[in-house]
Amino acid sequence: MQKISTPVDTSQTLSKPTRRDFLAASTAMATGLVVGFGALSSKAQAAVSNAQVTLWLNVGSDNSITLAVGTADMGQGSAQSLAAALCEELMVDPARVKVVTGKPTLTSPAPIGASITTAGSGMIKNYFWKVRDAGAGAREMLISAAMTSIGDTNRSNYTVVNGVVINNSNGQQRTYAQVAAAAALLPVPTGAELVATSALKYVGKSVPRQDIPLKVDGSAVYGIDVRIANMVYAVIKHCPTYGGVLSSTPAKPSGALAIVPTRVVAAAARGLDAVGNVNALAVVATNTWDAMRLAKGLKPSWSLPASASTLNSAQFKSDGLALLKTGVPYAGSNVPGTIYTVESVGTPAANITASTKKLDLTYTLPYVAHVCMEVLNCTVNHVAGVSCEIWAPTQAAKSVLTLASTLTGLTADKITVNTTFLGGGLGRKIEMDFISQAIQVAMAINRPVKLMWPREEDFTHDFYRPMAAVRVQAGLTAGSYVSGWIYRNVSPSILSQRGSTLTAKGDSQAYEASQELPYNFGARLTEYVMHGSPIPVGFWRSVGASINTFAVESAMDEAAAAVGVDPYLFRRNQLSDPRWIAVLEAAANASGWSTPGPSGTAKGIAIGAAFNSICAQVVEVKKGTKGPIVTRVWIAIDCGICVNPDQVQAQLMGGVIHGMNAALYGQQTFTNGVAQASNFNKSKVTLLNEAPEVNVTILAGSIDKSRAIGGVGELGVPTFAPALANAWYKLTKVRVRDLPFLPGSTMSD
Repeated sequence: MQKISTPVDTSQTLSKPTRRDFLAASTAMATGLVVGFGALSSKAQAAVSNAQVTLWLNVGSDNSITLAVGTADMGQGSAQSLAAALCEELMVDPARVKVVTGKPTLTSPAPIGASITTAGSGMIKNYFWKVRDAGAGAREMLISAAMTSIGDTNRSNYTVVNGVVINNSNGQQRTYAQVAAAAALLPVPTGAELVATSALKYVGKSVPRQDIPLKVDGSAVYGIDVRIANMVYAVIKHCPTYGGVLSSTPAKPSGALAIVPTRVVAAAARGLDAVGNVNALAVVATNTWDAMRLAKGLKPSWSLPASASTLNSAQFKSDGLALLKTGVPYAGSNVPGTIYTVESVGTPAANITASTKKLDLTYTLPYVAHVCMEVLNCTVNHVAGVSCEIWAPTQAAKSVLTLASTLTGLTADKITVNTTFLGGGLGRKIEMDFISQAIQVAMAINRPVKLMWPREEDFTHDFYRPMAAVRVQAGLTAGSYVSGWIYRNVSPSILSQRGSTLTAKGDSQAYEASQELPYNFGARLTEYVMHGSPIPVGFWRSVGASINTFAVESAMDEAAAAVGVDPYLFRRNQLSDPRWIAVLEAAANASGWSTPGPSGTAKGIAIGAAFNSICAQVVEVKKGTKGPIVTRVWIAIDCGICVNPDQVQAQLMGGVIHGMNAALYGQQTFTNGVAQASNFNKSKVTLLNEAPEVNVTILAGSIDKSRAIGGVGELGVPTFAPALANAWYKLTKVRVRDLPFLPGSTMSD
């Protein structure tokens, strides 16, 4: 069986080598082949004579094969797909491959295979061809070594069958293990020929994900599972009000080992969480229960910001609605209220004025928390001036390495970052706040420590999906076409909170999926306006697409209703991109769009694009006692190249449920700077018996380098909310323009 190992040795102590050291040393001792890309470290030089790898293929003398990849495993399965790509080029069965998580490096750009930021549905999209090229090069090195050993240097005489090089003219064979040592001395070839698409055995097929059994039987090690010798436990407690700072450190309660104030570091400063603010305390104890109990009972004194009384959801929404009609055009500076022109084609305002029908629509969306099932946690073993080892469920191991070096003063070669399995990421575990707190506590107490956030802290101190207000103005012709389209998104800037200087187009994360739409609008203007809310915001699964696709596709549905045209045909008639048309048709056909569903149900449709992929959904609903009940969902996707159909299906199904949670229930509200929903009892999610039947259609493309690969992990989210709203309108004639559908819902509903 193909296995994904966790990079965590829970019995590891300082007297034992790190996993990095073990792999480097074992590679040298095995006299195997290592294909790697990276720089030397002093630690590695003692183990190998040439280079420590950051992405490496290790073919050991025991016939083992190891692939290191840079993707974090948060359930998306991209490591499995990259392993399948490697196996194709090495011509080996995936059962022989062991996949380990690549280590971070401060080299920029990061070498292939080094731990990279796992985000933006980009792992397969960005690394599929690179891994195949590396595998093909390694295969040719092994074949070349076998040719020398056999004595026949005619490459055309050789084939490979499951890792055995065979000379077809004389029958001699060499296993990869037999020639690995010799191959290791050869230069890595460039431009090695890839396996023909017609000969692929694993890519495009539903290869089982071998991380799943580990997660089912409990042997997978998540960050929360890490245990090391002499470890203690810390639980975080933040100031309830954003922007609040500690007035004085309270006395250590009985049973606690320490109370450690933690400050906001530059890597985690967002909104009111300013650099240097001591906005939290960590209570350290000998066990988790004591640490949680003592943290809950702690009553620190906080100094609150003067603006606290203005930090209210009603005010944020009011400000956003006002900016839909006001603002100051971009003039080189980035301040709240700035209007950024994303795209401008023709004279949409004039076209709307001259149109036969006019629409002026407003949509609003709230802040939404990530709520990963595994709460934030990080384990740190810091020895002052000597070393720092970190175990974390992180999407951004390189950022962890940079942060650890900054806080500890240690050079990168003295820091080890172990990326564990992630119990969900969704963009939240790209952040450095929980990592920085764990390092600060470890430095203060001089003992290995696992720091954890209770669920209440997770809900109330997130980097939320931004709230937004969107205005759509459209003019419709007598022929039922959109003659003019003006779109304005008002929302806080994710990139600006991270210190980026926005260009004249504004924040790309905010306006994505609202621009360059392939609808035949006669003229269009798309704008982004920066909202001034100081609540910290971040990357939430599908980011801006989850906001803009709701507004765009709801408005398209309203336009169809205004001219009395079927909403599917209305979109179909105005689309100019054949890929969009094919995806829309696939979803409609799968759902039996033209055929009425069960009595008391209705269907809605929506389409959108993100991360190089196009996705359409049809949602079927019926009336419940409190609102819509989703019965069935049909989803179609064109992701360019489909590496593993089962994996694509699983990610889209998960995205549907994620989008459903947000559309029906998801929101975080604020009163005087305090987040109001603190746990699941105040923030409902979809239960198993409430989940709809989900049907997936994949429009697979040819597997060649001329075809772009699209992302999948986030694509199930954006089109769900508008398809739901459109179905609800068809069923009830009630148009929902403000999400969520059922605000204030709890798990008891």
